[in-house]
Amino acid sequence: MAAKKICRNEKLQLKGSLRKNGFDRWRLVTNAVSSVSGEEKTFFIEFYAVNPALSPKECVLGFKNRFNKSTEDFQYVLAGSETAKNFTSQTYVSPSFFMIKAGVLSLSTSQMNSYFPSEILSAKKSEYIISAKQEELPACILAHDYTSGAIKVTDEDLRAHPEYMGSSGTMSWNLKFSRSISFSSDYRTKDINWAVLGGKTDFSGTIIFNNEEYNVNPRNSFGYYDKNWGRDFSSPYFHLSSSNFTSEISGRLLDASVFAVQGEYKNKVSVLVSIEGKNIEFHANKLKKNQISYDCQEMNGTEDEGLKLHWSVSVHDRRYVIDIDIFCNTKEMSLRDFESPAGGRKVMRILASGSGTGKFKLYKKMKKNLELLEQADISKCICEYGNLETAEK
Repeated sequence: MAAKKICRNEKLQLKGSLRKNGFDRWRLVTNAVSSVSGEEKTFFIEFYAVNPALSPKECVLGFKNRFNKSTEDFQYVLAGSETAKNFTSQTYVSPSFFMIKAGVLSLSTSQMNSYFPSEILSAKKSEYIISAKQEELPACILAHDYTSGAIKVTDEDLRAHPEYMGSSGTMSWNLKFSRSISFSSDYRTKDINWAVLGGKTDFSGTIIFNNEEYNVNPRNSFGYYDKNWGRDFSSPYFHLSSSNFTSEISGRLLDASVFAVQGEYKNKVSVLVSIEGKNIEFHANKLKKNQISYDCQEMNGTEDEGLKLHWSVSVHDRRYVIDIDIFCNTKEMSLRDFESPAGGRKVMRILASGSGTGKFKLYKKMKKNLELLEQADISKCICEYGNLETAEK
């Protein structure tokens, strides 16, 4: 049953009213190693569809300046006439576009945003989930077991279109993947949905980032694949996920383990855990008999580290207790922006990194006592925190 749900959730979900008031976002994350320097980076590739029925033939970005008066009114402003006092320079519109966002989860590198009109988005073929193509570049494709494509953003593009909210650069990729650990759809409402399609996803292939080749090995890709769709982003936005567990009890790498935490969903988060074949799931819409606390706070690190963010999650029911603590230096984090489908110059701003480290603890309740089942060091954790903000008008 779970496999059928995952297959359905992979497809474009913008139907009915969501076609004019909604978004769908596929997100893939993998680690890769430079074939030149040996440096490891955490790459992300995201496919983001927004209000496709509003303007299928043309990309509409709500952050683009648009004058809402006639040419004559504009001339009055330039001339400094009395009419100019009542002149409102801009009007705000609901966005409509398909975007591919790709880059590295690191402050020192970049995120490229490539935009497409919604009508060129193809999502009805059996051989892939979604596809879009620019004239001079290969098609960007996401299928059930591979993704490939290329994007390019120049400095000239950004000068002409500051509303693109990204940076310049190039990235191409050709990746196969298999999902060794998945979860069924988690939080599902008419407003927001989340599906972990591959909590542990093994990627292989190559990524060319700003003309440098990176190799992706399935054994150490520590990949992740999820999907969000609905009317707008949840805010505040809270996310943690990792499949890089090293047991402090046995000393071995726990290859069949993963956790994913996401919210906020009506002041709650969902916590999905799989430990060596055993799934333990705490769903945000089913937490009546469970207790959960979570937080993300800034703290001081060492002089060399500087400021850190600390994500903490503690959840328990009548059988289990799970504690997660993740830390990340703010200097290692990047800021990713997503224009909200609601328009009005609202933007989801997400501070993110793929280099979080910390601890995972799993206990089993034994009457009034707790039995420690697993305690593990966590590394290469995707850690994110964000909020919907309104830009200055």
